[in-house]
Amino acid sequence: MDVISVFIQNRPGRLSQILKEVMSLKLYGFSIADAGEFGVVRLCLEDPHKAVDKLKRHDLIAHVTPAIAIEDNKLMDVIEIFERRNINIDEAIYAVNRDDRSLVVLKVSDTQRASSLLEEEGIETF
Repeated sequence: MDVISVFIQNRPGRLSQILKEVMSLKLYGFSIADAGEFGVVRLCLEDPHKAVDKLKRHDLIAHVTPAIAIEDNKLMDVIEIFERRNINIDEAIYAVNRDDRSLVVLKVSDTQRASSLLEEEGIETF
């Protein structure tokens, strides 16, 4: 599951502008990070590339980053696997809901390697 990052000015009305643009797509989860006058909204949507196209048409700065989604009950197992294999978790979005499953979305230092390791360990990714 990819993550969309949208850079916005930190003021009322900006979040609703973003959500209005992407609400035709299924929203699995989002987070907001405050950085003073600006912030970053991270979204997990059913079609991230379509969402980014919509956002960019409205002069919003947005990009897609590969990420890994796992069931939340596997989080500790995954953390331990990544620690042993020197893969850093850079960011996480918790409580993403997809198909009635609670997921954690992880942006990691090496998405491809992390996905392969989890497959080897029998941990399903989304």
